[in-house]
Amino acid sequence: MWLTAPFDAELIDRLNRAQAGVVPSPAHPLVCPRARDGRHALAGGYVGTLVAQRRGLVCPSCGHVQAWVPASVLAAAERVSDEPAACAAQRIERMRQGALEDFRALVRDGHLSAQPMVETLEAMAPRPAAREAAPAGAAELALAA
Repeated sequence: MWLTAPFDAELIDRLNRAQAGVVPSPAHPLVCPRARDGRHALAGGYVGTLVAQRRGLVCPSCGHVQAWVPASVLAAAERVSDEPAACAAQRIERMRQGALEDFRALVRDGHLSAQPMVETLEAMAPRPAAREAAPAGAAELALAA
């Protein structure tokens, strides 16, 4: 089965996570067919990684558009792995940070079609746990002690 553009926001997010390898079972991302021409940047650990957008998978370096994706790409990337959850979370966060650096650099260099990947990776950032609210008057009790 094939997934064809235009892609909706949820599919764009899922594809970009798979492309950046920040999924339970990462695989080699889909890359631009012209990735070996010397003009394509290394991003997310691979040269010519395509970025999901509404119109399809887009190459940030040359603008090549691939308007289809095999559904098996997502199925494979999202399948549960045997890796312990804590290890998987650490691996995914390391991959996210590295890929985010790479794709931000592409955007800074004028490759604006990398922006959807930056947005996906930024949205995945771990949020600090909310501290439990201190009971009313706790500060006064601590000072009185």
